[in-house]
Amino acid sequence: MIDYRLILFQIKNELIDLITGDTNVESYGQWFDILRPRLRHYFDIEEVDFFISNHTKLMPIGRHRSATEINNAVPIYKLDRTTSSAKKAYIKEFTNRGYEYADDFLPFRDEQSGMLGLLLVKSSEKWREFSESSYIDELEYAISRLILAVKRLIILRKREKDARRLYGVMELFNATMDSEVILDGIVEATSKAFPDFPVELFLSHEQKEFRHSYKLLDYMNEREPTMTAFVSGEVTIEEMLELEGRFINVPIVGRQGIYGVLRMEVPIDFVFSASDDNFIRVVATTAGNALENASLYDQSHRVIEDLQLINETSRKLNSNMPFNEMISFLKEQLKQTFYPMETAFIFYDETGDYKVSPLSSDFFRLKTGGEYIKLASTNLKNGKEALFEANYSSTVSEKVLYESIIAIPIMNQEKVAGFVILVHKEPYFFSFESFKLMGSLIGHSSLALANSILQGQLQELVDKDNLTKLYTRSYLDKVVEESIENDETGVFLLLDVDNFKFVNDTYGHAKGDGVLQQISSAILSEVTDLGTAARWGGEEIAIYLPLVDLTKGTELASRMVELIPTVTEPQVTVSIGVNSWKKEQPMTFQELFHYTDTALYMAKNNGKNQFVIYGTAITQL
Repeated sequence: MIDYRLILFQIKNELIDLITGDTNVESYGQWFDILRPRLRHYFDIEEVDFFISNHTKLMPIGRHRSATEINNAVPIYKLDRTTSSAKKAYIKEFTNRGYEYADDFLPFRDEQSGMLGLLLVKSSEKWREFSESSYIDELEYAISRLILAVKRLIILRKREKDARRLYGVMELFNATMDSEVILDGIVEATSKAFPDFPVELFLSHEQKEFRHSYKLLDYMNEREPTMTAFVSGEVTIEEMLELEGRFINVPIVGRQGIYGVLRMEVPIDFVFSASDDNFIRVVATTAGNALENASLYDQSHRVIEDLQLINETSRKLNSNMPFNEMISFLKEQLKQTFYPMETAFIFYDETGDYKVSPLSSDFFRLKTGGEYIKLASTNLKNGKEALFEANYSSTVSEKVLYESIIAIPIMNQEKVAGFVILVHKEPYFFSFESFKLMGSLIGHSSLALANSILQGQLQELVDKDNLTKLYTRSYLDKVVEESIENDETGVFLLLDVDNFKFVNDTYGHAKGDGVLQQISSAILSEVTDLGTAARWGGEEIAIYLPLVDLTKGTELASRMVELIPTVTEPQVTVSIGVNSWKKEQPMTFQELFHYTDTALYMAKNNGKNQFVIYGTAITQL
């Protein structure tokens, strides 16, 4: 006869060893794998399964907790093994779910008689005899104590593992102000916790400077559940039946905003445990707060840097720099701060037409560049304070070269004096923060630029003759003296209108003034790119050509003698004296003027309407 008392004693001892032994078991499945051979040894049981309670259903262990298994789990009823009909009815619940071998079970309960689990078996002779003895209740009690002990151990180890992981993540997040390190930490922590599931991180456009392996949220085309998670701050789940999977969207939420979405792809039948769900939420929330702190830290530094930039630029521009040097300096500041592909400085004249600064990018002198200038100019003339286009192609039907555009007005006494425009091919290249910074920078620079423009206008009034718009004699004096000091050569021309007194006496001084204006306009059209022309006094005009040899100076004099009679009404002629200097034959300005004036005197005395080169008898009629 089998001594079941001894068997029970041996089983209980082994269970105690299991509970108190030094093991690394961390799941019910591992414990059951240890228990299974003992059931075979003592009771000849070959087919057996163990189910653990989740309070409402009995779940089979040894597989991952899936939605399919939850749906197929066995409901917990009030079990009565002593009633044959009730026992058979409950066993049928299992056989209907694929456990056809089952013909008996042993339930396990806690101190309050709540269901802990259930042992489902295919009976053997030894098992039937033992289950009909009084020792079956003691076995039930012993295994129940084992289950409780395992449950506590699993919970503790799970909590310890999660705590260690969360501690590591929080330690990382709290130890850095580097936003990209935090973003890496989110992906790494989630990937380590769920190594079998792909993880993606989507960031808002405000976080676009982080170009690692992350993606920008496409507000127009992103999946709706992902955008819902981003907007609402709540976890969303999207069923992907065609992929037999699901997307879990967890928002990265801080105290002041939502910064992105962590998206994980899981099997269609996978179900997160409460601890797994808590882990993901804590990681996302902690990361959101850390990212927010890092962003605020970065913003504070950017604010300081921005203020330093504005202060440095304002100080430099207000240091009495020449206007073109101002534009050149400002262009370099914009280049180093915003990294545009093309830059232009546009200024309006008295008629309202715009002019492109020579220091602008060559692109803006092309027809295509002109379209961008017109866009910005129209925008500002319509009363808008600035232009900010992050995705220009979305607003027009045709293909565009540059997607990102910023245009900031240059103000002068509450009027738009011009504007600065930056463009880049990449959409969303300029952030809104960059747009605001550029607005402040140009705003603080506008006064210096406007003052420089005004100073230039005032200086032009001083340096130019009001009637002819030619430079004054005093201005030309300085130009020639500087050239003699610094250049290698130059040519000086002195022009006098023939019989000008006759024009004034015959037609009146107003007509005479008109003739001088006609002559001056013709001279400017020929000289502007070569040198400087000035009203020398009365009807005399001086022209100086730096770095030009006598041959070119003679050619200009010849053209003037031929051209002026064709552009004046009443028609007049001119006499011209020409002289040159070279570095190897030094000459003072007074000597240069004296010799040129002598040549002019010769041209007058030789019959007028000609030019004379000093030191030669060459004339041109």
